[in-house]
Amino acid sequence: QLMNSLWKLIAHASKNMQKGDSASIVFPGMADQLADRTILPKLMGHLDACKDVCDNFGVNTVLVPLAEQNVVKGFTVKSYRNPNNIAGTYSSDASEMKFAPDPFWDDEEEWDFSGIDEEEDGNSIDGDRHVSVASEIPDDDQVITDLSKTWVDKMMADLALCPFTQSSIKSGIPAGPVHYHVDRVTAMEDAYAAYWSEVCRIETAPESTISTTLHVLPEFCMNSVELFEQWADTLTGTLEALSVEELLQLIFFHPQWTFRDGGDRSGAANAANYARRSPWPMVNILRTKQVRLAQKGIPTGLVYQQVRAPSTARDLTL
Repeated sequence: QLMNSLWKLIAHASKNMQKGDSASIVFPGMADQLADRTILPKLMGHLDACKDVCDNFGVNTVLVPLAEQNVVKGFTVKSYRNPNNIAGTYSSDASEMKFAPDPFWDDEEEWDFSGIDEEEDGNSIDGDRHVSVASEIPDDDQVITDLSKTWVDKMMADLALCPFTQSSIKSGIPAGPVHYHVDRVTAMEDAYAAYWSEVCRIETAPESTISTTLHVLPEFCMNSVELFEQWADTLTGTLEALSVEELLQLIFFHPQWTFRDGGDRSGAANAANYARRSPWPMVNILRTKQVRLAQKGIPTGLVYQQVRAPSTARDLTL
């Protein structure tokens, strides 16, 4: 709950607050935990790691502990964002980005842009030949959910890549419902907030209601598996640092996933990569108790050994 609240505050500040704005949040029910000298450094260490991949957090948005009489009660977020004058001010629409004046720019210098839109042979470009490219991401969340379920059925269940997945709707030990949540976040701060919101959901829901969660992020790092992996690494790091590993385990999927551990499964063309390649970025949030029960009867490495040949994975289509 604490992480969920903090990231919602950070995400809000990074988009809506300006230089001089601040907001605080207190956690009266966590006084003992925040007073623990080991917990606060681990929490701030996690947040410091997240700054390396965030767009605004750590650049123009900061978070500091809120203390009274040397006792931490909560946290304060402060904004240093100037949406009008900062060079390269972030905007999802590039045409709306604002830049500081360039001291080396000469308004009186003339530039000749004639012929810039012509092809090398001198012929004008035929506008009719330039058709718009349809987005590979469906606009309907239900379509994304349905395609995700098809992928789970074919890859995770039919090929037994995940030995304790029975189908797209049943997984775990004992088998329970799989919860699908589609979130169209694009910014890092929003992705953290969305992830912790799903963690809270599975934490508070009984296993009979949600056995496992597939958090689907169709517009997040779709074309950058490296950035997605950096984000994933910061979440994996919280499992031990914040004592979350006793509750949850995480598995990450991406359309361009490639194992880089130096083992037999390494390399972009290796069939084992398809065990972690999905239609769009996803996070599988698993209950630790169920994972441990499943592992008792599963030989180490079985998940990847069952990808028998490259043609097996390539021949599967959604």
